[in-house]
Amino acid sequence: MRHRQSSIGSVRRLSFSLIAAAALGGSLAACSFTSPDAATGSQSVGIEGVTAQQARSIAREAYLYGTPMVASYQAIHASSIDRNGPQYKGPFNTIHPAANPDTGAQYVFAALDLRAEPVVVTVPGMERRRDFVLQLMDLYSYRFGYIGTRATGNGGGSFLVAGPSWNGKVPAGITKVFRSETSLATLSGRTQRLSAADMSNVNRIQSRYKVQPLSAFRKKAAPAAPVQVDWLTPAPRAQRYTTLEFYEELAFLLQFAPTPATEKWLRERFASIGLQPGEPYDTAALNPALRRALQEGMHDAQNDIDKTLGTLGGKTDTVFGDRATLKNDYLSRAAGAQMGITVIGGKYAPPAPASR
Repeated sequence: MRHRQSSIGSVRRLSFSLIAAAALGGSLAACSFTSPDAATGSQSVGIEGVTAQQARSIAREAYLYGTPMVASYQAIHASSIDRNGPQYKGPFNTIHPAANPDTGAQYVFAALDLRAEPVVVTVPGMERRRDFVLQLMDLYSYRFGYIGTRATGNGGGSFLVAGPSWNGKVPAGITKVFRSETSLATLSGRTQRLSAADMSNVNRIQSRYKVQPLSAFRKKAAPAAPVQVDWLTPAPRAQRYTTLEFYEELAFLLQFAPTPATEKWLRERFASIGLQPGEPYDTAALNPALRRALQEGMHDAQNDIDKTLGTLGGKTDTVFGDRATLKNDYLSRAAGAQMGITVIGGKYAPPAPASR
């Protein structure tokens, strides 16, 4: 079991707690994959009412469901939690320059913590001929909002981004409201460079992109701070899709993702093998048969993802989008996450500009 890093930098050892739920029911109609839970494979995994075959099937579902969450959290942790890491940019709710994959544009990134209150993203007005986009993405990797040329225009504005628990009044001066299904989210942005001599203009525009808490935007006192979190240290990037620590991270991250009504049955299945929101899940201490079922389920799911990636040919239109677009297609969502969690794509994202 790995250590957790608190928000003030302390590290402590986690204790193990495994909570088993008996309910395995629920229709599979709302999901993009099937889990037959065949009567074969009746070997015990140490949980009453759960066979090895059932555990393997649930582990597959959990892997597909959790792949975007684990990938998103790794980016968030590197940029805004691991203060001693080489990729650290700054605290939550601040915007920073990001790695530049092409020379035709400049990029920015922000990790958003929406637990205590919304944030307000402010962008300046700019030339109509310049493409820009700020993509908002929740832990599920749903692209739930876009600020930019094709979505909101180039006139500038202030945009409120709220988490799932916020029900406050929208103040004056807000151009549009976006709602995230999860209380942790990310912003990935790209601003077109019009020519080789345009870099200073791009830098000036991006320096005026601003993320701030709603209370700061309103010039009011901040609300009470959210409960301190002992942030889990992610598995190394090269191991995140092969180690059983994946399931430890998923259990940790579920606490930031309230259960959608259409997924209640699925969360109950996760709980039946001990995956509870925010509860420690020490895979090293599990029954060996359950560990084996988790590994097999992970392998099954990754094979499905690999097959899907092999059919895409680099296209992203079927794997990036909001919930209304992707619905509960967890396989496509997972494939999209493995293509690149900060990739800017979807209906309102312009193609990456050509090099200039």
